[in-house]
Amino acid sequence: MLDREGLDATPVRRVDALRADVTAGSSSDGGMITDPGIRLLTKIGDFVEPLTRFDRGHLTLESSQHVNVDVVARQVFRVAFETIRSEGNGGLPQGVMLAADAAAMAQLSEGQLAASRAAVSARLSAWAAEHGERPAARPAVGDCFTALPAVGHVETCAPCQGAGKIACAVCEAAETLTCEACEGRGSNPCKACNATGDVTCATCKGMKTVVTHRERKVHDEDNNARIEHVQETATCGSCNGTGITRCGKCGGRSAIICATCHGQKTIPCASCKGAGSNRCETCGGEGRRHFTAQVSCAIRETFETNVRTPDPETTSVLKGLDSIDRVLGLAATYRSAAETSADTLRRETTAVTPVTTVTVVAGGSRAQVRGFGPQQDVLDYRNIAGMLLSDDLGVLEEALLATRLMPPRVTDAMHGSLATVLASEANVAIAENAAKKDQSGIASRFRGVVTADYITWAGGAIKTAMTRAYWAMMAKGPVAVLAIPLILMPIDLLVRGQGQGGRLMALLGVMLMTFFAALAAHYWVVQELQKKLAPEGAPKIQRIVDKLNLTLHWLAAAGVAAAVLTVVVASLTGLLLPMSPPVIERP
Repeated sequence: MLDREGLDATPVRRVDALRADVTAGSSSDGGMITDPGIRLLTKIGDFVEPLTRFDRGHLTLESSQHVNVDVVARQVFRVAFETIRSEGNGGLPQGVMLAADAAAMAQLSEGQLAASRAAVSARLSAWAAEHGERPAARPAVGDCFTALPAVGHVETCAPCQGAGKIACAVCEAAETLTCEACEGRGSNPCKACNATGDVTCATCKGMKTVVTHRERKVHDEDNNARIEHVQETATCGSCNGTGITRCGKCGGRSAIICATCHGQKTIPCASCKGAGSNRCETCGGEGRRHFTAQVSCAIRETFETNVRTPDPETTSVLKGLDSIDRVLGLAATYRSAAETSADTLRRETTAVTPVTTVTVVAGGSRAQVRGFGPQQDVLDYRNIAGMLLSDDLGVLEEALLATRLMPPRVTDAMHGSLATVLASEANVAIAENAAKKDQSGIASRFRGVVTADYITWAGGAIKTAMTRAYWAMMAKGPVAVLAIPLILMPIDLLVRGQGQGGRLMALLGVMLMTFFAALAAHYWVVQELQKKLAPEGAPKIQRIVDKLNLTLHWLAAAGVAAAVLTVVVASLTGLLLPMSPPVIERP
């Protein structure tokens, strides 16, 4: 709080009277209203009044102070040069100035840099003479520097000597390598015959002969014929009695042609793919390398402020202005001066910023609010609405002590105090966000007209009151819709003759009937709460109930109850009134 000493001798006046004076354009004594404290209080009333149920007459100006604060903004523009060097493969890119060699390129580049630096001072001075006293103006690179072409030179690639390729280190430029599969022989010994070319005869198994079976007819003494089976030994026809035959895999050659090199004894080098050389990676196969240097320019800007006031809060706010545009936005008047050196332009702007501080009495409490600039921008309203609304919230919390959630019980006092709380727009917005974990968005939206502590306090109290009011109204009768599943018992008896399909359809029908009845019960409860809490139609209780997730909780509970109770009734019906077994007529 500001001390009364040193404050304007503004009489204590209510903001509604002040508002009338401002509207009329004159004060009560006939003079024009020029008191910035009165204008700031009017602006506070314009912002706070729509958020509360209170009119602006509940805000009282206790004291005011108006000062002009010098904010000194210093801008420094420093021109910085840099030589950017690059390199690449092949010849120079288009537009690059060719130098004979690296030394010549360096000499040309240094000359460009020196010329650019030498020209900066005069160019900055010329720009400052025209724009220096305009604090929002900033020098551009084009004002201080004329772009110059890059310079460069080309060198033959040393590793490949300009060929663009290097002999393959794997095959040593031979293009081929000895086949490792056959060790350069072109073939491998046949494993089937152990490199002999012959194998044991498969017909006689090396026995050289084969045994054959045949039949012959013989006659006995009585000249009776019979068949006898006899074995005969003969020379093996497959091996001509040698016991061995030529190897079928190698054809008797004792070796098999290598499948890798196909008998060539060498294979193409995998590294160079048989070319004998690889692309030079140093130059990318170009055979040349280019090197360039180009002078570039950038303007580096720094900004700082210095506030000439002993008030630490005012200093903190104005020091937080991080750009000249924000400083000028709060300035009533300003003056600027610029000076230049070799490569730097310095501008100092002294902005005269009006700061009005008022002490406002609201709801028995005091708050000190500051308005910055000619438009008296208020950055923090210091919980003025919270001070006005705290008494309403205290009454609601006291009324909640006589209520409970289970079993539901509410009082007319709670309904009345809740209706009073919801008559303020700020409390409605808080109620609609009470179910969210992060309430930073609504806190910033209110710009301090209510504090984060008040938002938490009000959100908790309103959520509790709305929850108890909703469930208490539901318990007065609408909750009876959950007994609808009991009608399944007579329905089940009627549809038994239709088989299991008919019973299932009846079961689902009763479930849906219960759920839609619960939905209708919810809307009835909301309408009754609207009549009790906001009979004029604002705020919309349905929206608050939805935002607090009460609709979701009731419908979820009703859906589960409808399914469970319907199944339970169907089971009890089947247990208590079982179906009669079918009568089988005997012939």
